[in-house]
Amino acid sequence: MKNGTGGDVSEASPIGEREWGLVRQAAVRRRKVKRAAGTARSSAIVTLVIGLLALPFVVVSPSFSGVVVVAGILVVGVREWKGYGKMRRAEMGAASYLGWNQVALVGVITFYCLFQMASFSTEEVKSAAISPEARSLLATMPGMAADMDRMIERLAPYVVYGFYSLVILVSALAQGAMAVYYFSRRKYVETFNRQTPEWVRRVFVEVER
Repeated sequence: MKNGTGGDVSEASPIGEREWGLVRQAAVRRRKVKRAAGTARSSAIVTLVIGLLALPFVVVSPSFSGVVVVAGILVVGVREWKGYGKMRRAEMGAASYLGWNQVALVGVITFYCLFQMASFSTEEVKSAAISPEARSLLATMPGMAADMDRMIERLAPYVVYGFYSLVILVSALAQGAMAVYYFSRRKYVETFNRQTPEWVRRVFVEVER
């Protein structure tokens, strides 16, 4: 039998049943590691897509917080993809790398939300809620205009602070759960590396190239 390069391929297996048994056992140990790698891959793709979709908005309407957040999301996405590769190869430290990357994402989102709350202005909300044209029409009805301004001043802080606080909470719960998941995979990576011969680990790396 000829291989792809024209050389002869022997029908006889170069390894015995004992070695195949080691490969099968390693495959079982590797399942949770492989599943975590798949999770990291999906997470990296979603994060990078979000960052790339947000990029045009930062280019069109640049702001300090926007640039920092989009750059942070893209960096986290790239690191998540790198972590996916580490986990797929069952590298020691891959789980911690991915876990801390999720913590960093929480930090990026929290920074953005706190910055938005700190820079909040009721005057900006008034300008956004009531256009200059509508404001000129309301000038003929000063009582109504004053009532609308008071309502905005009263409700806007609750809406803005409540919204961004909710975003921080949801992010902490979602990314926190992901971080805990990744950290919990560390024992499986360590077990796989400790109980699997180096040549068997190399087989999985080469097969998945």
